[in-house]
Amino acid sequence: MEPNSEPLTMSVLLIDGSQNQRAYWGDQLKRCSADYEIVEAPDGQSGMEVYRSRRIDCVVLELSLPDQSGFQTIVNLVPIARRPTVAVVVLTLMTHRGVFELIKQNGAYACLAKHFTPGEDLDKAIQRAVVFVAQMPKEDRYRSIEVSRSDREGHGGVL
Repeated sequence: MEPNSEPLTMSVLLIDGSQNQRAYWGDQLKRCSADYEIVEAPDGQSGMEVYRSRRIDCVVLELSLPDQSGFQTIVNLVPIARRPTVAVVVLTLMTHRGVFELIKQNGAYACLAKHFTPGEDLDKAIQRAVVFVAQMPKEDRYRSIEVSRSDREGHGGVL
C-alpha cells in the first residue's frame, strides 16, 4: 500500500466530565464524518496527558470539569492566545454573559452552547478551527505547551 493511500483522519480530543456527553458528541461527529478519530478524556489533567502523548488536531472542551476549570485547560493548551498551537472549540453548558468572548480572547476558536448546537455545527466549527490553526506560521504552530502563564499574559491572553 502506498504511503498516501490511507484516508486522512482528523483526531478530536473530547474533554468532558460526563461520559454520556463524550459519547453523545463523539457519535454526533462520527455521523458528520467517518474520518473523525475520537479520543476522550474525563478531566483537564488527563486531557492534557492525552494531548501531550499523541497527535490531536482539535480539542473540544467543556468548561465545567471535575478537576480544574476549563479556562485553566485552555491556558495550558493555548499558552499564547494569539498563536494557538492546536484548534480548541469550547462546547459547554455555561452560557452566561461574557463567557463566549472571554473564551475567544484566551485562544479558543469558538464557543458553542451544548443545548443549542447540532452536531453539524460542531463539525463546522472544528473544521474551521483546524484550518485557522493550520494557517498560522509554522514556527508558531509547533511551540511547546509548557509556556509559563507570565509569558501568556505578556502576549494579551489574560483570564
